Amino acid sequence: MSLRSGFRSTLVVSSAKMAKEVMKTHDLDFCSRPTLRVAQKVSYNGLDLAFSPYNAYWREMRKICTVHLFNANRAQLYRPIREDEVARLISKISKLSVYPKLVNLSEAMMCLSSTIICRVAFGKRYEEEGTERSRFHGLLNECQALFASFFISDYFPFMGWIDRFSGLVSRLEKNFKEFDIFYQELIDEHLDPNRSKLKQEDIIDILLRI
Repeated sequence: MSLRSGFRSTLVVSSAKMAKEVMKTHDLDFCSRPTLRVAQKVSYNGLDLAFSPYNAYWREMRKICTVHLFNANRAQLYRPIREDEVARLISKISKLSVYPKLVNLSEAMMCLSSTIICRVAFGKRYEEEGTERSRFHGLLNECQALFASFFISDYFPFMGWIDRFSGLVSRLEKNFKEFDIFYQELIDEHLDPNRSKLKQEDIIDILLRI
């Protein structure tokens, strides 16, 4: 079934036969994501793996990720980080258990995942109440909110002025610039010759070395 969302065509796949046609037989025709405003902006016009269209650049990016970043050996090298963070979480919950206070396990697990990702990607462990953690999470939360927002220009390009009038464009620009500064600070820290070397390379180290 075909639907029109403004100037965009949407194909609804509602049977196993058609799903096979779309996801296997004609996979190359459907594998690229739509070019939405927020995704294009935060991915530097589709330069990351998630939002890049399927082309030679995407294949090279995938190769880098498969060979250098997310292979089985690399996962094993990061095992001490995972074990350390799990031990910290267990210790924290154990200490809190002596008080008559509820422990939000959902929040604790989200914090665990976030900390592991930051240590693997940036080589940094943000303190739970620290300003850097608040800054990073604030940027992520705002980015998620923008992804969930309705940009009318994605469906009616000639009505993009409404996005500006509503403040969405200025919010997107602000979030992008703040993320760009955050990324550059991380890169500069890793390029600093006086930076203390970690036992295990993080993802930024690997990408700068390639």
